[in-house]
Amino acid sequence: MFRSLSFALAGPILAAGLLLIEPNGEPGAPGPLLGQERLIKQDLNGDGIVDVLTSRAEGGSGFGGDFVTLKDGRTGRTYAYDTWGSYGQFLRLIPFDDELMRPEKMGFKAALEAALFPDIPQGTVEGSLAWLVDAYSRTDVMSVSSDEALFSQKIRFEPRWTDGKVVPPASYYLVTADEKFLRSFPISSEDRPAVGAARRQAWLVYYAHNHQALELAAASGEVEIYKTAHGVVVREGGRSCWVFVNDEVLTDGPERLRWPSIKSVQLAEGLVFIHHAGREEHLFVVDHRAGVAGRLIPDLFPASGGSFEVRDRRLLLRGGLGAGPIEFSMIREGLR
Repeated sequence: MFRSLSFALAGPILAAGLLLIEPNGEPGAPGPLLGQERLIKQDLNGDGIVDVLTSRAEGGSGFGGDFVTLKDGRTGRTYAYDTWGSYGQFLRLIPFDDELMRPEKMGFKAALEAALFPDIPQGTVEGSLAWLVDAYSRTDVMSVSSDEALFSQKIRFEPRWTDGKVVPPASYYLVTADEKFLRSFPISSEDRPAVGAARRQAWLVYYAHNHQALELAAASGEVEIYKTAHGVVVREGGRSCWVFVNDEVLTDGPERLRWPSIKSVQLAEGLVFIHHAGREEHLFVVDHRAGVAGRLIPDLFPASGGSFEVRDRRLLLRGGLGAGPIEFSMIREGLR
């Protein structure tokens, strides 16, 4: 999946003598203040003609982002992109025009990246983002409709083990041309260009700093479970693997990432039980060796919150209409 991801580091555009003009006409910081417009007048692509880049930051109680336009001084062609989205989403996907990948347009691409992602470096895919890309790309991430179903949602992922301890990533962005992911990820901004014949790649921004610190949540034998504010990691035999990451759209997470979504985690018989709090409360069960996470139906774990414990190879539930003990064998069968 990730062989199609491409990376091209942006140059230090703001250090190259670009003119930054605030509304009062004086030089200022690299990013605009909320609601204010910033202006850059400079030859951005090396053709000897002055180009114009404007940017502004907008935001409200639950949404926000940067809006950037760049006008080619020679042709008059305008490029417009934004990072608008919910504060509850880890990711922004921003399809951009193919022509920005041409060598003669790389100056434009770098200037747009510097304005769209201030103070965010370009990076490469690590385990937590890989989990999210898997989750959004799998066609069987859907509601399960059956009288016998234990789970209302199943998310499949490829377990990716890395040596040593996991360190929660800082925010980063990259360029992806993964067609399956591009067409499956929900783009929230109505004004954002869609993926198409003229836009076959996109910037993918991961606001990973919202994970915050990693702390030990559970342990059994040689297996340890760590959690961040929004993710869960299994450590076993000197290796680590991300097995769950909250996101507002994918897991019905909270409206703001500053509100932690992982309430508690338990481990038993190779199954990881995650009490997740978003707009509603959920209980996810993860079989990390099989690469699947399932959300229990509300009749078993109510949206208003319930309680659970794991004992004697059974999940003991309290609070739901159909609450009661569930054998681990039934859980594994339901996760298939």
